[in-house]
Order: sequence, then C-alpha cells, then structure tokens
Amino acid sequence: MFVRKTLAGAVAAALAGSAVALSAGAASAATDPDDPSITPVAGDLIGVGSDTTQHVMHLFAEAWNNDPRTTGLPKIASFAATGGGQITLPSGAINRPNGSGAGKGLLYGAGNNTDIDFARSSSAISTTEAQNGLYAFPFALDTLVMTVSKATPSHAPASLTPAQIVSIYKGDTTNWSQIGGVAGAIVPMIPQAGSGTRSFFESQLKAMNGGVAVTLGSDVVEVQEHDPAPIQGNPDAVAPFSKGRAGLAGTVQVEQGWSADRALYNVVRGTDLANPVIQAAFGSDGALCSTDARDLIESAGFQQLATPAHGGVCGAQTQSASSNFTTNQQVVTTTVLTATSPGANKATLSATVTGSTSPAGTVDFFEGDTQVASDVPLVSGAASTTLSGVAPGDHTYTAEFTPEEGSVFEPSASAEASVTVKTSSSSSESFPASVAAGKKGKGTVTVTASGATPTGKVTIKEGSKTLASGTLKGGKVTITLPKLSKGKHSLKAVYGGDALVAGSSTSFSIKQK
Repeated sequence: MFVRKTLAGAVAAALAGSAVALSAGAASAATDPDDPSITPVAGDLIGVGSDTTQHVMHLFAEAWNNDPRTTGLPKIASFAATGGGQITLPSGAINRPNGSGAGKGLLYGAGNNTDIDFARSSSAISTTEAQNGLYAFPFALDTLVMTVSKATPSHAPASLTPAQIVSIYKGDTTNWSQIGGVAGAIVPMIPQAGSGTRSFFESQLKAMNGGVAVTLGSDVVEVQEHDPAPIQGNPDAVAPFSKGRAGLAGTVQVEQGWSADRALYNVVRGTDLANPVIQAAFGSDGALCSTDARDLIESAGFQQLATPAHGGVCGAQTQSASSNFTTNQQVVTTTVLTATSPGANKATLSATVTGSTSPAGTVDFFEGDTQVASDVPLVSGAASTTLSGVAPGDHTYTAEFTPEEGSVFEPSASAEASVTVKTSSSSSESFPASVAAGKKGKGTVTVTASGATPTGKVTIKEGSKTLASGTLKGGKVTITLPKLSKGKHSLKAVYGGDALVAGSSTSFSIKQK
C-alpha cells in the first residue's frame, strides 16, 4: 500500500514537535459505499463535496486510517456526495452536501461549519471563494467527456463536435438524425446546480461558443453528476461525464470528438494551510502526492499529477485553476541490503536497488544515524562496500538509495541488516622439527582469538595438497600426519574460521629421516 515510507515519514515530519493528540473514531456503518467506515470525532480530518472524487478520496482515507503507522494520529473521514439524507459530524448531523460548491460552501461565510476541514472539488476556486480565503491542493488529472447509453444502443453518432454539443445544449439541435445519428429526440442532461462538473462543463460550453455563455435550452434535464442510471437505458440521452468515473461505471459509452482535461482538488481554509495534518495528507510532500499513492488514484480512474519537484503542481496550494497537467512518471524503487563479515574486523555491505526499469544513482550506508560509507555508485543495480577496522561483535546497518538528479527514480531505504563482525585469530603448532624414518609426525595446533573460542576445522597442507585435518575443541586440535617421503617438507596449518572468528594460518617444516 502507498503508506509504506512516504505517509509515515511525511506525517512524522509534519507533526514533529506538535502537541496534536487526537482519538480514533469508532466503527460506523456507511450509508453510501464511499462513506467513511469510521464515525469521525473532533480533530479528525473531515471532508465532503464532489461526487467526482468521492471514491478516490474514500480509498485514500481508508488507506491512511488502516496503516498501523498512523495509530494515534488524526483519522480522515470523506463523506460521499451521493447517498442522500444526513451525515453525522462531531457536533451533530447535517444534510449531506452534494457537489463541489456545496462542499466548499461549508468552509466560509454563513455556511461555515468548523467540523468540515476540506472540500473535494472538480472545479477550481471561484473568485468569491478565493476572496473568502479558500485554497486548493491539486492532486489528479481527469478528462471530461460526453457519454451516451451503452447497454441500450444509443441513437447518437459515434462522435460529437464542439459546435454540435453547443447546438444541442442551446436547444437548436433536437434530434439525433440532424447530426448523423438515428432518429430520436435528444435528451441533453447536465449535472445538478453546485456541481463542480457542471461549473466546468458550462465554462467549456462558453469556450466552445466563442467565449459567449450558453443559455441552456428548455429540454436540458438536470441529473445527479456521474450517475449512469438516467443515461444507460435511454438511447437518446447525452451527458458530460468524468472519463474516470465513466470507466468505473462501465455502463455508459464515451463519445469521441471532444474532451477537456481538468485538475481535481482538495480545498481548505487559508487559515488551515499550516495545519501539519493537512500538509501531510495533501501537500507536495504529503501522502496523496507520493508515488506510492499513484496506483490508488489510477484505480479510481484518474492520473496522479506530478509534484513541483518533477515539473508538476500536485500539492501546490493555489487559488487559480491549474493548467499544468504534467502527470507523475516517477519509478518506485526498492532497496535490499545484505551484510556479511568476510574477515577480521571487516563488514561487507551489499545493496540491491530494483525498479520497473534499471535505477541509476548512488547508495549511502548507515550504522544507526552514523554514515559509514557515502555515494557508492550503483552498477547494474548493485552497490557494495567493505568496511575495515570494525569492532568485533554485532552490528546493524541500513542503506539509502539516492537517484541521479533529474531522473525518474524515487529514493528508497532498506530494512535493517545485521551481521556479526569477526574477530582476528592467530595459530600456532607444536609439530616436531624432524621425524624418524618410518614414523608419523604428530602435533597440536592451537588457535586463539580475543573474546571468543575458535571452533571449526584445521587443515595441514603441503602446497595445494591436503595432508590431514582435524576439528578444534577448546581452541586446540591434535593431528597426526601421514608418512612423508624422505627429506624436508614445508607445511602450513590453515584454520578456516567460523561465524565469530576469522581464519589464520601458521607455516612450519618437518624433516622426514
């Protein structure tokens, strides 16, 4: 889930030193599938408003609330626009706000409700809303399209031009046969008053009409925005629809020929811009703009906007309509660290960094908060360093990947990797300097180490040839050599080491008479 590092880090950083201490809400049965699964309490982050973004914000809130790293932090409750009736707020029940305008209206003026902290909006802030101190955080890209019936074959042509759309909504074109469709009286539909989609669509009608506002014809029917029900079974219906919501509905057909991109927003009071929870949720460095949230946003039918650090506007507070639709193309990376001790007082740290494409950058290594190696280049997805002079015993390390500046890769950090660094050893032997003819040489090899009793195997070698071996007991082993050929033999006692002690060796010679 997206709350892997970004959410925990963003919230922790945003709340550092803060005295915020709020209770989690109790479980509650939702009236609408996109209603919160908690009953919010005072201090929780509560949102209402747009039908367009109710599902994506429901998914986001549920992810935030269910991550164990947010335990004890404010919950997020996002109430659906649909579902009707009332919603229960900490100070009491209110009629359910339906649409961007209705949601934003609860953030200022006579309708100000201090229980509400943010309003979902599919349209930019109006002049009046800006004058009353509201600010918007853009986070996703949606495309407005025209839709017709899918299950019941529509009488509309496959494509509508801007001029045809204007003519339909003016009431000048009233039958599909007039514009190349099957005969049928057109039923033009438009979202309810206060809908952000309606506001955006009316502005698009004006633009398509040469900058002159369109007076809607008498046959235009007002419907709930993004409700497929009045469209899907009516072959003569046509309505503006969020492309993302249309994909989720699956029962309406998208018309070709015209579309308009728009940003989607979460709107807050200007006085709440410094609220650490608001910033941790909606800001450029917050959870909703993190690459980890991209899959969640896409699952709701939208595209995540890129943050300012990557040429976009996600989380950049504004009072203007966003026209920068640069989307997040960042590549999530995963860093895995292994640690071994190849020798006395040494630790080898090896980090592997993976992503959907091969990452490029450097890796820093840490023991606790102390950096032990920096800017180790990533080669074929791996970075490795060997530390010397490390005290024997247990050590725990982490690795942090830093992508090349301007690259599409996200930084990542490894989990902890522990290793026992080996202590050094020394070996000695007690073999005789000479052995009588026909006799076998016999001696004791002793291996010592600071702070540990060596275990494992000792091998007697002559060059590359193994003559004999034995296993240490209490740091010692007695070994009998085979009969050797007459003459002087240069031998070596080799201790291979164990998990705590590094290997060592000692050379000696024996003269076989």
